[in-house]
Amino acid sequence: MTRQGETVLDQEDSVSFRVIGVESAAERDGLDWGIALLADRLGTCGAALRQAAAPGAGGRDHLDLALGAGAEITRIAAACDVTLPEGVESFAIFRNGREAQAPLCLYGADLRGLIYAITELADRLRTMPTPEQAFDIPLPLVGEPATRVRSLSKCFSSEVEDLPWFRDRDGWQAYLDELVTHRFNRLTLTLGMHYNYPYGNEFLSDVYLHFAYPFLVDVPGHGVTITNLPEAERRENLDTLKFIAREAARRGLEFQLALWTQNYDFDHYPGARHQVQGLGPDNLAAYCRDALALILAEVPEISGLTLRVHVESGIPEGDYAFWKTYFGAVTGAGRTLRLDLHAKGIDETLIGMALETRMPVTVSPKYTLEHMGLAYHQASIRPLELDLEGGKKSARKTLYSGDDAHRFDGLWKFSEGSRKFMRYSYGDLLTAGRPYDLMFRIWPGTQRVLLWGDPVLAAAFGANGSFSGAAGIELCDPLSFKGRMGAAQDKDRIGYNKPYFPRSRDWEKFTYTYRVWGRSLYDPRADGQAFERGMAAKYGPAAPHCATALASASRIMPLIAHAHAPTASNNSYWPEMYENMSILHDAPPLPYGYELPVGSRFGTVGATDPQMFLSPAGFARALRDGAPIRKLAPLTWANWLEQFADTAEAAMARALDRTGEESTALYLLRVDVTIMAGIGRFFAEKIRAATLWEYYLLSGAAGVGREALRCYRAARAAWAVAAEISCEVYLEDIAFGPLRWLRGRWDDRLPAIDADIEDMAARLAADGAGEGTRQDALAVARILHWSAAQIMPCQHVPRPEVTRGEPVRITCTPFGASRRDVRLLFRQTLQTAPWQEAPMTWAGGACHATIPGEYTDSPYAILYYFEIACDGVSSFFPGLGEDVSSTPYFHIKTRN
Repeated sequence: MTRQGETVLDQEDSVSFRVIGVESAAERDGLDWGIALLADRLGTCGAALRQAAAPGAGGRDHLDLALGAGAEITRIAAACDVTLPEGVESFAIFRNGREAQAPLCLYGADLRGLIYAITELADRLRTMPTPEQAFDIPLPLVGEPATRVRSLSKCFSSEVEDLPWFRDRDGWQAYLDELVTHRFNRLTLTLGMHYNYPYGNEFLSDVYLHFAYPFLVDVPGHGVTITNLPEAERRENLDTLKFIAREAARRGLEFQLALWTQNYDFDHYPGARHQVQGLGPDNLAAYCRDALALILAEVPEISGLTLRVHVESGIPEGDYAFWKTYFGAVTGAGRTLRLDLHAKGIDETLIGMALETRMPVTVSPKYTLEHMGLAYHQASIRPLELDLEGGKKSARKTLYSGDDAHRFDGLWKFSEGSRKFMRYSYGDLLTAGRPYDLMFRIWPGTQRVLLWGDPVLAAAFGANGSFSGAAGIELCDPLSFKGRMGAAQDKDRIGYNKPYFPRSRDWEKFTYTYRVWGRSLYDPRADGQAFERGMAAKYGPAAPHCATALASASRIMPLIAHAHAPTASNNSYWPEMYENMSILHDAPPLPYGYELPVGSRFGTVGATDPQMFLSPAGFARALRDGAPIRKLAPLTWANWLEQFADTAEAAMARALDRTGEESTALYLLRVDVTIMAGIGRFFAEKIRAATLWEYYLLSGAAGVGREALRCYRAARAAWAVAAEISCEVYLEDIAFGPLRWLRGRWDDRLPAIDADIEDMAARLAADGAGEGTRQDALAVARILHWSAAQIMPCQHVPRPEVTRGEPVRITCTPFGASRRDVRLLFRQTLQTAPWQEAPMTWAGGACHATIPGEYTDSPYAILYYFEIACDGVSSFFPGLGEDVSSTPYFHIKTRN
């Protein structure tokens, strides 16, 4: 990268600035915040920031802050051969002149873009060793957003654990600074996600801000009261909400208020500390409308509302009367409000009602179940979600089984009925020309406590955030759902033992996570130096190896969540603190069996994306029958897990070699990386054990069973490493819910693993099986020594779009695979549509196939990929890639 110029800043000097193009009071207010931040960062370096006395000021210690592509900044940029970006939220940093002493220009196409330019310089001053290095920017530095929405959801789940940060005003200022510095553009304060559903819920106790309205406002004329909440406390809650919204707006952040609960059975939970009185079916809708209207009037910075609109909000699906009344608060607000409707249980009628408000409407499906899986949007959804009639023939799906379960029959009309396919992905929403926007929400089911930071995978999310014209991504904040469902603990929220209690706020553990996510969503090609300096500020000379270790370890949990999905629910499946599922025995209803066919066990569990991934049982059956392996084998991704663990541990060892005495920060990183590596090795070996065991069940060969037992013991040894080191740092009980699989520590998972291993050994001894055939011995060798990457490089030029009804001729040349069988697989971006398959014909040194015009005559885009057969094991193009960041299919838009 060329440098437009360099400067040397004398710490004793002051830095002057002038402002170009700011006109409105709102712009000035936002810019004043940015200038104050920059002044603070300079102050820590011993330099002062002052406004230039005259327009002609300049020199090496001068900044021009330019808002909008006005005549003056355009002339300056043209003279320096810099093209100013003009899109929303874009910015440029360059020199006003070609010499090293020229003033530095910080330009933003709009206020948010200018804030990003200012915070870029402020971040460099904070994280780099000297001001000289901070100002030594590779120039010109230009930023343009790849995704329109880059949101972080801050979830309130517990009075005990969340009220302190909710009211920590200094903490909010620092937290919001962090978000905007790393180019998030929206904060969603999420209220009402304490419980999965608000009735028939035996855990309902902590209801603080769950049904949020009475905790914030007293609504005249309704006679609704709440117990154990003094009026002064209610006013403090509202004042806090006003403060958060105001401070977010000052920084250029959109402030979204998420209200997930509109009702619960107020009279059925005498254990709840706060009781809502005076509400019933006759006045609920009007009360919620008027309460919302009052909040919107009191907090004018609220720019949008996020609403859960299916039955888990407390409103039966198909009850349009409630929403018709409720939306009156939106139309009467006197300003534009962005409506974000959670996709589960939604239908065209409800979307239409939202559109009738004439407000911008977004529908937000989950990105990948209630987890953070891999970055591509799953190529298919699970059979359970394709049960369009809502039947329970193949699964033990029980939403609520209390004595009064009959009271709730029929409330799940769409989410467990005709639109069940919308539960965990985009379903049928991706039509061309849709009158609403789309945003993907990444839920906090996979990884909650341990550090996460992989720029490669985050960049892939950034690239996929605008899939089929979507607006972007909302990410749940780290530690979301801590203390949920009344499981609060008056202890450290991160879960550290006393010697490691942070001397700072809990979110500060995850500053590198915010850095990686925010900047990668803004620009998937983000400047890697920003990540490097973030690590260097914390880990010094060991930083490059720390970054490698954390990046590799951070791929482990998303891969597990994507490839092995016993349940979609984050309330039951938590790969980071995994509740062991038996390789031998049928899964009990909880935590996993309720969403699986009867008789399921670990090896029969499929993937989030069954089109791409094969289960251990499916692989074993194909191997036994001599059938081709036409999906990613479980052994393939098991090998990837092992590689990630190897890389992480080796890099961590190099990091330790670069330091003298291990700092506390480095030690805590090493603990998290070691735990993640241990989990990766555990799942790799357990997948091998399950594959061997499924083959054993088919063959009855004792040698196969013994190898399964050996691999299972190796898996246990890997988990024991993670368990042992976790005891040094983490509390015995880290609670994200009241159920045992939502709390505890890594070491308390060992007894269940041990019991399953003992049962396997006992079963093998009792079976008294023979050694098996030569075929069985070869199968064992193949499983244990599996090395196929299942990736085939090809020459192919993808076509970006096609006219509806036009046939699409596809050509592909696999490298080094002449005359192998090649298949084209394709599907519309409609997740109820099955994948189509066409054999490809070799001609002229390439293979060819055509997607027929009648298939492209659709409002949906087309996905496709290539399957190349080789010795009974298929490889794929474009393939997932061994760093698991690739999108394994191509995408063709359709146009009219």
